Amino acid sequence: MLNESDESDELLKQDREPETLLSGEEKEISVLFIHLYGFERLAEQMDVELRVEFFNQYFESMVEAIFECQGRLDKYIGSTIMAVFGSPLPLENHALMAIKAALQMREQLPGINRHWFPNEPQPLTIGIGINTDQIFQGYVGTPQAAEFTAVGHGVNVANHLSQQAQHYGCDILIGQKTYESSAASIQARERDLTQLTPEGTPVKVYELIGLHT
Repeated sequence: MLNESDESDELLKQDREPETLLSGEEKEISVLFIHLYGFERLAEQMDVELRVEFFNQYFESMVEAIFECQGRLDKYIGSTIMAVFGSPLPLENHALMAIKAALQMREQLPGINRHWFPNEPQPLTIGIGINTDQIFQGYVGTPQAAEFTAVGHGVNVANHLSQQAQHYGCDILIGQKTYESSAASIQARERDLTQLTPEGTPVKVYELIGLHT
């Protein structure tokens, strides 16, 4: 399994001009967002140090699932995590690997709730969205401060799905292409047609139940 340092080394080894690397490229990858819900309500009495301790443990558990499934941590956005699968290095079955990471995250949450909020009748919940698409990936920013990331409509769809999961009464929603790429290996239920913008093409949305046994 490659870590962040390994990926940087591999990028440097690629026979590509620096200008090409900085301009980025578009290719099919899978993007995962995970949102955490309920923490502010449950942590009203926590001091700052305890909140930091909680988030360190929470992030460690969720990011471990990303790395174990050969994904790359893209960024933290508050309590939200964005990860990509198949970028910058190729990953076979990147949609299925993103799904496996999401399922591991689902399995981690009950233990976190038991440890931090053992007597809470309404514990923490998560919303995960996964989208597979042709997505721009490259260095974004300035020459002095650039980061390698994925941006564009396909990323926005993954984020949108993660925010809509609770609306459908579930914790993991996947996009149409993610489903189609992994249908033989997963159990899922079609829930709706959705579009991110008024001019966008509607896509099918699926609730992820689990893997085929």
